Amino acid sequence: MILDIKGVTKVFHGKGESKNVANDNITFTINKGEIFGLLGHNGAGKTTLVNQILGLLTPDHGDIHLLGKSVTQSSAHARSLCSIQPQSQVSLGLLTPKQAVTLIGKMRMGKKFEPKRVEALFEALDMGAWANTEGEKLSGGVRRLTAFCMAVIAPGELVILDEPTNDVDPVRRSYLWQVIRELTKNGSAVILVTHNVLEAEKAVDRVAIMDKGKILTQGNPSEVKSLVEDRMRIELSLENEFINIEVPDWSLSPHQNGSRLIFSLDPSKVSSTIDWAKNLTDKGLVIDYSLSPTTIEDVYIELTSKRGKFRNEYGQPL
Repeated sequence: MILDIKGVTKVFHGKGESKNVANDNITFTINKGEIFGLLGHNGAGKTTLVNQILGLLTPDHGDIHLLGKSVTQSSAHARSLCSIQPQSQVSLGLLTPKQAVTLIGKMRMGKKFEPKRVEALFEALDMGAWANTEGEKLSGGVRRLTAFCMAVIAPGELVILDEPTNDVDPVRRSYLWQVIRELTKNGSAVILVTHNVLEAEKAVDRVAIMDKGKILTQGNPSEVKSLVEDRMRIELSLENEFINIEVPDWSLSPHQNGSRLIFSLDPSKVSSTIDWAKNLTDKGLVIDYSLSPTTIEDVYIELTSKRGKFRNEYGQPL
């Protein structure tokens, strides 16, 4: 076992008697060679939990063990076991991706650093064209990939990736997931922190859904999806995100994210739903639609939103 979190609670106190329970009795474990998804909208408590894993914050209750040793008793040791890609963009200044990644590799590995590792990473991610371009001239996606390389050039026992695919194009996203899986084959465990539920479902071995500081459910993707396994889901691409679509009475957990409209339904309502969607398409309100089995995104929406309320990708009411 790489990581063991038991009953972690963290409370931030404001003015007067106000308080924010950022983490509320969080418990889970992560094993060697495993990708663990930590899913939740902004403010769910994910970053606070990560900061406690790294020893940057101390839990008010509970404890965290990395390779059997308490993080609260040895935070420096904990950080030596971890590699992290933060959610915020890394400022490269005039450094090129190759220089930045090489610098981190030398800092973490010293004389054991192997420069060929940089070349191999850049080749795997198809970054060669930007390897020697100054950071100020790079796109957001390339800077994101550079930050990922900085995190995994000398991977720790636990690699924490916070929204690693933000701004990254679809082709290189697929390359990135291949590199992540290679990390686990070599023994590292990975925590994937994200609100991109659909993407996470394809990558993780186990997942926990967080909301308001609590873990609402956790398990492998099949176990989590079993919470709504008797349902179907429909996804519609609207002509534009400002179209007001009145959803059917039988819709379950309707959710709009930009021009995507999604809801779950009972299998008995499939025929009626297709007729409804086809009618909207004929009117030019919907570009296309698809019907499929439920996903982790459906579970996420069901657990974090109220029935009949549209919410955006961060779980906030629209």
